[in-house]
Amino acid sequence: MILLVKLMGIVMACMGIINVVNPGSMKKMIAFWRQGNRVYLGGLLRLLIGTIFLLSYSQAKIPGVICVLGSLILLGGILIFILGLGRVKIMLEWGDKRPRSILRLIALLVLGIGALVIYSA
Repeated sequence: MILLVKLMGIVMACMGIINVVNPGSMKKMIAFWRQGNRVYLGGLLRLLIGTIFLLSYSQAKIPGVICVLGSLILLGGILIFILGLGRVKIMLEWGDKRPRSILRLIALLVLGIGALVIYSA
């Protein structure tokens, strides 16, 4: 199970690197999730990833980090379903309107969180 957590950390770090180098790719990702009901698929993915983190945190090097991140990811998935399609799409539109410099900062944050997950798992 901890191997899945490390793999997710690698995916996060790679997404961060890609989006730092090319913030336009983040805008494409936002556009992808805004189409139709794909937001709910993202919510399901968050629920799954958060659950995996919470089920495996006791095996981690730094369990507190994995537990907190798992809880936040799980909460994010739940909020997608509570807020509903309209509100989540409004938040995605807000993110899409941010300048590239802000998107790069967000991507650096994702890269850092991915590295933290890799180290902590």
